[in-house]
Amino acid sequence: MVSGNNLSVISGIDVHSKEPTYEESIRFQAKLIGLWEQQQNILGYTKATIALNIRNTNEILDLSNKFIWELTNEDMDRFYERLVGKGPAYSTRRKYQSNISAFLNFLNARHSRDIYEYYGVTVPNIIDKFNRHMHRKDDAESYVLPPEPEILERSWKGLKEEMVSARKYATMARDYMVFRMMEKAGLRSFECIMLDVRDLRFDLGDKGKIHVRYGKGSRGTGYKERLIPMLLGLDELLKWYLKQVRPLFSSEKEGPLFYSESGIRLGRDVARSALRRRQQDLEFKENEIFSPHQLRHAFATNLTEMGVDLLTIKTLLGHSKIQTTFEYVSPNDSFLEKRIRMAQTKWQKQLLEYQEGKDV
Repeated sequence: MVSGNNLSVISGIDVHSKEPTYEESIRFQAKLIGLWEQQQNILGYTKATIALNIRNTNEILDLSNKFIWELTNEDMDRFYERLVGKGPAYSTRRKYQSNISAFLNFLNARHSRDIYEYYGVTVPNIIDKFNRHMHRKDDAESYVLPPEPEILERSWKGLKEEMVSARKYATMARDYMVFRMMEKAGLRSFECIMLDVRDLRFDLGDKGKIHVRYGKGSRGTGYKERLIPMLLGLDELLKWYLKQVRPLFSSEKEGPLFYSESGIRLGRDVARSALRRRQQDLEFKENEIFSPHQLRHAFATNLTEMGVDLLTIKTLLGHSKIQTTFEYVSPNDSFLEKRIRMAQTKWQKQLLEYQEGKDV
């Protein structure tokens, strides 16, 4: 070991004898995250995918209150415990694992020497056989059920009644419109908040169509566009919103369809958390509270019970595979009984026609 000028040389690697300050460490970690973001951009990931990956990683770091090179298996265990308490799908937990693993692999391949030079530690391996979330058969959205029709009706009725006396009528009415669009158009929360006024094409179709420009692509690919007809009275709701509510946020004729109170485009997390908060304010029980994703399932199930075929629903939802659409459909018992009776009637009619033809 040779030392001098505040540096020591160990196996050809320079290690600072004086560890960087807390502020320097914050800047260093921010630089690493920025480089990882840049690398994802090089790989062609969409902005939305990159933003989600960064957000998930920062959430893990914030909970542990440690730098990335300080994390341990126990930190990841604690994060999982907190996550399980929120009741997310198993696939969501796997997504967090995938994000942090990808970041650590990037650091190990590209910046392990820098981390060792500054802190004298190697890039940690915080995922092991005891906390690794493996792919499993129930890791699918087929277990997501739509809210019961009576719960949906109670929710919409309660929100409309709240609007009458709400101190913040504009935000209440805006949230109501966002939620109904998810239910009546099957939009994802991100697709919904990314809509602009120009995306409402009242000139297309019988009553108008919605131009979804930020549809979800598969595996980080680009956005998929689609047109959705304004179904089930959605056209009238949108006309009401454009005339009575949106002007309370902005006088501009163009721009975002949904604004926040600060005058910028409404955020996805704001829309998602608002749905839960509004239901809690209406004193919904925990097992009655539904998510934006469940509203997409309600949309698909409602269309199925109306007799719309799966291929059409697949297109409306923006799915690439019909198998995914099939998992969204959860018709109720009365609908199933009705379909069975229809099948029996059709079979009996065909049998009767066959017998009559045979007698001739």
